Amino acid sequence: MHSDTEIVVIGGGVSGLCAAGLLAKALGQDAVLTLEKSDCPGGTTGSDTQDGYICDWGSNGFLDKEPLTLEWADALGLTPRLARANQRAAKRFIYRNGILHRVKAPPGFFFSPLLSLRGRLRLCCEPLIAQKTDMAPESIYDFAARRIGPEAAEILVSAMVLGIYGGEARQLSMEHCFPRMVNMEREYGGLFKALRAIRKENPGASPMGPPGVLTTFQGGIGELPRTAATALGNRIRYNAAVAGVEQQEDGYVVRLTSGDSYAARAVVMATPANAAASCLHGLSASLADALADIPYAGLAVVCAGYDRDQIRHDLDGFGFLAPRGQGLRLLGCIWTSSLFPFEAPPDKVLLRVMYGGAPDPEAVRMDDDTLLRAMQSELHPLLGIQGAPAFVRIFRHTGGIPQYTLGHEARLAHIEAGEQAFPGLVFAGNAYRGIGLNDCVVSAHRAADKVLAHL
Repeated sequence: MHSDTEIVVIGGGVSGLCAAGLLAKALGQDAVLTLEKSDCPGGTTGSDTQDGYICDWGSNGFLDKEPLTLEWADALGLTPRLARANQRAAKRFIYRNGILHRVKAPPGFFFSPLLSLRGRLRLCCEPLIAQKTDMAPESIYDFAARRIGPEAAEILVSAMVLGIYGGEARQLSMEHCFPRMVNMEREYGGLFKALRAIRKENPGASPMGPPGVLTTFQGGIGELPRTAATALGNRIRYNAAVAGVEQQEDGYVVRLTSGDSYAARAVVMATPANAAASCLHGLSASLADALADIPYAGLAVVCAGYDRDQIRHDLDGFGFLAPRGQGLRLLGCIWTSSLFPFEAPPDKVLLRVMYGGAPDPEAVRMDDDTLLRAMQSELHPLLGIQGAPAFVRIFRHTGGIPQYTLGHEARLAHIEAGEQAFPGLVFAGNAYRGIGLNDCVVSAHRAADKVLAHL
């Protein structure tokens, strides 16, 4: 079968769904066709409800600081379904030396045993550290060690990087993973100086993390892609794996593994970068190579439900992260039902435990029994859990999180040059300029704007 359409969006994850919705609004629903290789929308963003538990496949929400995400939710009629995490989300912990330490804002941080006295004193010297003046690429670890000291970089920052990216702080690019902090140093000369300046404009600004409140929907984060896909009607096709994209005089031909094909004036590639590479190798080998060079880290997520009286710990907080070298294989644990009580039945607790990431690529391949035993042996003593979980769901994402390793700038430049060389071919998704759900929405707007400008 060969059909014509104005635009083909390849990939029915958050970025693809958002881009398709924007383009359909601008050009009419029949002008846009979305192709998704699996049998459901969302990619790694989804939720299942079972036995009264709401289990998110990957991301468990987004920060409500991005207007474009809130506008999209509102356009889909989801504003009444928004659910923001309670105030417990502000309490976060890091595992070190066998116990959980609460990460406190100054001045409380300086009295915390999370870092040694020497480590705390070195962190206090941050305002005295000279500003970096060259533009040479720098890893997250090197940036942090230079500004706040090696111990804080190893314990605080490396744990945060595992929690967000599942990645190695020594390998990831500071410029691309945390551009806001790089700009803070460039504009103000240092992080503490930047915070003081920001607090003059916003007295409530916190050094504990980015602004915004963790937000989901009453049915879990999966409500967003499900509703967005429903809004596209019959203009989203499932089980539609793309074999390749070819250029023709007036646009492109998208060929499916089934033998079907679609001619389009523009194509939005909203798949993971490695999937985009395989689709585009026949179009441009060098562009495909740049896409394939973006690595991914696998992640295994264990959702475990317990009776509340099985757990001695008060679970008053967001959860904890575990830096490498502290004796735990797990990356961290989110106390889901403390953040969103409606995601567990009354008198029950829902925990999300993460394994894998770039430091531990074999973890995502552990079978269920091995993964569950590992989780129980590490988590149960730490939180005072008695007995086995009454409920378990395990999700595996073998290519879960893109890694913005050093050299990402060159890869991005090559991909952007590809967009210039092939007008109407646009890339969207979390492989390029941010991995969060908000970043995916911003990426979708960029893609829609470029397509509309081309048309």
